[in-house]
Order: sequence, then C-alpha cells, then structure tokens
Amino acid sequence: MYKFVISIGLKPGALEQILQRALEVQRLTRAEAGCLAYDFFTCTDDPDRLVFIECFVSKEAHALHCEQQYTKEFIAFHEQFHVSFTFERIGTDNSRH
Repeated sequence: MYKFVISIGLKPGALEQILQRALEVQRLTRAEAGCLAYDFFTCTDDPDRLVFIECFVSKEAHALHCEQQYTKEFIAFHEQFHVSFTFERIGTDNSRH
C-alpha cells in the first residue's frame, strides 16, 4: 500500500473555498480502482490547516490518480492558498498492519 498524510497551512479564509471543490474530487478519487481511502480533515485548533489522508493500492495507482484532469485542476486551485505544505509517507510497501 501507498499511504501518506499531507498537511497544508492555508492563507486565512481559504479553507471554505477549498472544501467546496474537495467533495467532488473526493467522490471521483474514491471511485478510482486503486484508491483505498481519500479523506480531508480540518484542525479544531487551527482553522487555516487542512489535512489530507490518502491510501492507494500502490505508488503506481497514486501516480495514475495524479494524472487525472480533476486532480491536476484541484491541486492547481488549492496551491494558490498554501502557506506551508508537508508530505509524510506512512509505512512502506512491505509494512505490516
């Protein structure tokens, strides 16, 4: 499996704009054959922090996801609001549960 957490610090007031587009991207992504989980979370103590938790069957499945037009458009949209960006891989392809 290919699992990771993305934590994004946002410009003040951007969260709602991103979440309005996130639901459709979430629906489309969850329908991809290689997607196991695709979720968004907001922080209770920081209204300008958005967290993505994603899990795909493989790194290749995630690469295919990144090639989808809706993925490219969503990333391009929310990147304009980033103040910080952290990508953290969880486990390895050979990790145990």
